[in-house]
Amino acid sequence: MSLSLIILFFSACNKNEVFWEDEEDPIIDTQSEQDLGSEEDGALTLYRVNGDAISKIKDYQVSRDLESYQMDVDKHFKMWDFVSRLLPAQYRDKISQFEVFYGGDELQGYVFPPNEEDLSQWRFGLAIEIAENLDQINFKDLFTYVTLHEYAHVLTLNDEQVEANASEGSCGTFFTGEGCSREGAYIQRLYDLGWKDLANDPDLEDPDRLYNKYPDRFVTDYAATNPGEDIAEVFSFFVTMENKPSGNKISDQKIRMLYDFPELVKMRQDIRQNEVIQLTQPGSWRQNQRLHSFKVCNRRGCK
Repeated sequence: MSLSLIILFFSACNKNEVFWEDEEDPIIDTQSEQDLGSEEDGALTLYRVNGDAISKIKDYQVSRDLESYQMDVDKHFKMWDFVSRLLPAQYRDKISQFEVFYGGDELQGYVFPPNEEDLSQWRFGLAIEIAENLDQINFKDLFTYVTLHEYAHVLTLNDEQVEANASEGSCGTFFTGEGCSREGAYIQRLYDLGWKDLANDPDLEDPDRLYNKYPDRFVTDYAATNPGEDIAEVFSFFVTMENKPSGNKISDQKIRMLYDFPELVKMRQDIRQNEVIQLTQPGSWRQNQRLHSFKVCNRRGCK
């Protein structure tokens, strides 16, 4: 999915309140909204985020068959409530917008920076039709996995991890698409561990062939798409696995690598200490039949 240029600002509000506003945000870049707010991508409603609260920025124009999804405002708020319960507030400071969309058997979720020159603010999009079992957080559920996966993109591509306004040729580090990864960045560490030596592999642009050639390198087949999707999948396993893996596979080493960062270990603990979480075998969300008809997308589109 192509990047969009939107900047949001929202005044402080009580943590437990949810405000509802129908007026257009005066800071919205209308050209960017035309690019992303259309029937084609199934966008339903865009919200601004302030801590645990969301308020409506706009409803998109939708086809008649999507009107019921757009009018299910109660579910929109339950979806955000789920996100805010799964991810403690201190880890959501980079998320400035929340978008509810209909995936149309193509999308599960996406993220992108509203302003491509400012990686400190991100839009977080989730598909309404995969939002199930919202009353409890269960690591076996597809929606939990999608939320963790998409959050991992925000975590690994924000301004603290990536320097924007850089071209691929100017990078002395891994070029993420948004910019150059900073020295010691999470994605740079993963790239050095499991991708740098594949730079000249003839199957690098074919994720299926790459995964089949090196299955021990990736936690899932989707992780073979590119380093960005790889680290998002690795983060999902890092959070949901009961124990640190002890194997010698590169896929195990990638998960163990995240334990090298004390702030990520604390984040993992904070997520897992949520009293409503129901634990299960990591990766069991892949048994969900919808996983075969949906794709997790970000930044540069779906693969």
